[in-house]
Amino acid sequence: MITTHQIGGTITVMVAARAINPLSRLFQRELGAVLDKLEAGRSGLHGVIIGFDAEATDSDHELEHLMALTAAQAGDCMLMLAAYNRLLRRLECLGIPVVATLGGAVGGHALGLALACHRRISLDDATFSLPQVHLGVAPAAGEIVRTVRLAGLQGAMPLLLDGATLTADQAQHAGLLHAVAYNEEQVSQLVHATLAADAPAVQPWDVKGYRLPGGALTSAPVQTLLQMAPAVLRQRTGGHLPAPEAILCAMVEGLQVDFDSALLIESRYFCQTAISPVAHNLMHLNQIRADLATPAALELAAALRLCYADEVRALRAQSVPEALLRNAALAAGLPRPPDTAASPASDEGEASTLQLAELRDRLLHALCATARQQVESGTVSGPEADLISVQLFGFPAHTGGAFHFAQHA
Repeated sequence: MITTHQIGGTITVMVAARAINPLSRLFQRELGAVLDKLEAGRSGLHGVIIGFDAEATDSDHELEHLMALTAAQAGDCMLMLAAYNRLLRRLECLGIPVVATLGGAVGGHALGLALACHRRISLDDATFSLPQVHLGVAPAAGEIVRTVRLAGLQGAMPLLLDGATLTADQAQHAGLLHAVAYNEEQVSQLVHATLAADAPAVQPWDVKGYRLPGGALTSAPVQTLLQMAPAVLRQRTGGHLPAPEAILCAMVEGLQVDFDSALLIESRYFCQTAISPVAHNLMHLNQIRADLATPAALELAAALRLCYADEVRALRAQSVPEALLRNAALAAGLPRPPDTAASPASDEGEASTLQLAELRDRLLHALCATARQQVESGTVSGPEADLISVQLFGFPAHTGGAFHFAQHA
């Protein structure tokens, strides 16, 4: 997973990007051994270069590990994260410059490790992401804490809250990169210039007088941003996805304490989200590999749309007010109720005795029954039905898909 090569006073460390896993004891042992070597020989070193090998490897092992996490394992999870965070702090406090060279798709824990380096130099075609929010979990291992301290609150939001992918230029503008090169030769030149400059081997937040980019928490622009952000998040997620709200809390709370305490806060939010049913449902969907252009997939999607229209038409026939019907769909995380041939009921008065929760459940379970029928007929498999229902119809992803929801409701 990790190899080293020394030329003179420079050691190059190559890390298999997809093997980086803060919850892996094996990876922690390998990283710890490298740090032991660097610390033992630092008197004769003038720089460390860390590169990332993006060779295809089995990347599902971490997902399986996360899906197996339970509330009973939260304590062990915290201990593992604390141990990994100590390793990254040893890297930051090595006392000699550590430069990360980056190319290709740099995401998740590979980016997290790069952020613990003193300088980051990237090829111009590289991309950067922290996609954990799409799995329903908060980033861990310092990824929230370092991103916010480098980019500021507003600059860090797309990467952390949206799971956005940044280009090299965007990442440099956000403060996450120190230089962008156009070829490997230029990367090498920039690395050697960086090491020759004898710049302080220290992170910005470890320097006295550090100021948060974009303004402190108490500044007027940031206060305005923080007043709006929770409402914007809730409107976007419908309150169904806890990870974005947890990440925002970790971002803000982490800035009110010292760096090490911020890492602890981040770890708590990671564990809180990782053991949630929503995270397990989203990870379930992420594991599924299915072809969405097949006739069977289109048949299921059409059946779900027909079922939804029929159920909405039936509820309108029962004089369910439009506002209540829309709110029930919103509460379920479903698409807006479609127009149907039947005349919509008036918003004034409520002839129907159905309540919002009953309407929500009725819509969801009708769709689940349709998905189950397709699975039982052999048209699609259960996992295929889940992915198709989410991707081609709009069944709420936080449930894990229509068939999965039917099995676990």
